[in-house]
Amino acid sequence: MTGPQRRFDRLRRIQALDPDRDYGEIWRLVTAYEFPWDYWQSVSLAFFRTFAIPSISALLDETGEIVGHTQKRADDTLLIMYEMGRLGLASPEGRSYLRRMNQMHRRYDIANDNHLYIIALFIVVPVRWINQFGWRRLTAHEQRALTNYGRRLAQLMGIKNIPATFADFDQFAQSYEDRHFAVTDSSRRLAAAAMAITADMLPPSLRRPLKPVMRRFSLSSLDEALLHAVGLPLPPDRDRRLATWLLRTRGRIVRMLPPRPDSRPHRLTLATYPDGHRVCDIGPAWLADNPVDEQHHTVQEHRP
Repeated sequence: MTGPQRRFDRLRRIQALDPDRDYGEIWRLVTAYEFPWDYWQSVSLAFFRTFAIPSISALLDETGEIVGHTQKRADDTLLIMYEMGRLGLASPEGRSYLRRMNQMHRRYDIANDNHLYIIALFIVVPVRWINQFGWRRLTAHEQRALTNYGRRLAQLMGIKNIPATFADFDQFAQSYEDRHFAVTDSSRRLAAAAMAITADMLPPSLRRPLKPVMRRFSLSSLDEALLHAVGLPLPPDRDRRLATWLLRTRGRIVRMLPPRPDSRPHRLTLATYPDGHRVCDIGPAWLADNPVDEQHHTVQEHRP
């Protein structure tokens, strides 16, 4: 009979897997058990960074989805990423979400480097966040697996010139931001719309009184270059120090808690889909008559 799981037992399981072959399983263990809150928080921040690239922000603004349907657009991005990873990039069910994402993108002329930058963000930003605020740092083994997962996703999206290593992705993302970050009317509108829903994760009774606090916290989690590029004000230094202290304290507390049991993987909870969803529910209204495979229109539950 095995005893209760200890805090580092799952890490030993991860280290026994091959990051070049088992990257999907390592991704699942990291995002569903080891760092679920950190990972999905950082994915949201990664998407926010795209607003600072004029060619991306202009397209996102033109579609009207983020400004007009902010919560749904944000939830759809997280949901597709979550389900592809949970179900597996090689599974028929996971591929149905990939096809839905490609349907959403196919309507627009998106440059390869813009696609590549977004993939780079979904690799680099979570690693940076977890290493700074998580209950432990990611190992080189885990970092390599998350990179390989992102590389495979990029291949399935038809992206070209894909970097080989995490360091390559990190360098590409930083160089791309150095060359392209710029404030525009589109970046201002997108950032304002996204900031307006920061309090929506709170219970309804707390949203109004805590909305200013949530806005200050959100601003304090964004770096100066990004804030300039989306036209948002710089937070006071004391706010940034407090936010950093709170996030690091949370990490230290999580480290002392028992690990999440195998029977209770993290489930994404989204305001747009309180009762679950079908694959064909994802995306803008113009996609409603363009379904993916009917056999994959199963309702996925997102309850704790």
